[in-house]
Amino acid sequence: MEVLERIFNIALIAATLRTTAPILLVSLGGTFTTKAGIFNIGLEGQMLLGAFFAVLGSIWTQSALGGVLIGVTASVVVAGIFSLFVVTLRANEVVVGLALNLLAGGLTITLTKAIFGTRGSIVSGDIVGMPRIELPVIHDLGPLGQMLSGFTPLVYLSFAMVFVVWLILYRTRIGLHIRVTGEKPAAAEALGISTAAMQHIASLFCGVLAGLAGAHLSLGYITMFAENMSSGRGFMAVAVLIFSNGDPVRVLFGCLLFGFADALSLRLQTFGLSSYLVLTVPYLVTLAALFALTYRQRPKLFRETAETLSLIRRRQA
Repeated sequence: MEVLERIFNIALIAATLRTTAPILLVSLGGTFTTKAGIFNIGLEGQMLLGAFFAVLGSIWTQSALGGVLIGVTASVVVAGIFSLFVVTLRANEVVVGLALNLLAGGLTITLTKAIFGTRGSIVSGDIVGMPRIELPVIHDLGPLGQMLSGFTPLVYLSFAMVFVVWLILYRTRIGLHIRVTGEKPAAAEALGISTAAMQHIASLFCGVLAGLAGAHLSLGYITMFAENMSSGRGFMAVAVLIFSNGDPVRVLFGCLLFGFADALSLRLQTFGLSSYLVLTVPYLVTLAALFALTYRQRPKLFRETAETLSLIRRRQA
């Protein structure tokens, strides 16, 4: 019982909010492309490049804000390249996404060695991390203050963006056009909506939020850059988008689940458990969530298959 109390406490809740932030930001970015009818598996690469260039920008400008802006710019450029190939050149979105993920991994390793003469990580006193915000009133509320105060700005922004993204998608004209593009592209074209333009815009929105997620990893979560530091969070975001269908509220709950699994895995390492075993927890949760989704959809799949076979038999008759 004492061990459980040491694991499941206020600190775990605070860690969950902190670890949820990058997954939530990149997932909300993917919400735009999902609603626009694009399966964006390149979220991992966009976030990784955002993290690398945020550190680089922080060193260049000696400012955390400058680092965030440069990191977001890099991610938006990658999102633009993804959009160019997928929307304009009609390339396969999965192939392009995987290619950009591989490019991001290799490019960050190469640039780290070329610029800093090292491989593995960038640790420097010149990196300016994001400040932590102590909320004036909440900070003095004991356990509640420990849960909700003392985070970097991007943690608070990530949860606020759930409402902002919902507002854009469901209460603005451009959000309506993005959703129509993904759900009924022929109807969108008939109404004079440029589906290509909407998909380009959705990809750029995605790039902004993926860049913020990467900047949070390298300037907020920790103040350094490590090789492949996105650690599969982009793929977790893809899993969240699959079972949430891009709904911002469902995205929030899905990301909280993965954030809790991530925080729990970090917590368990302090109790002497093997780090290799503990670090599998978030990925096991991802697989379990996808399995649950598939299991839940089995009746629908069986029904659709039966209807298809029945239609084929009637046509043959």
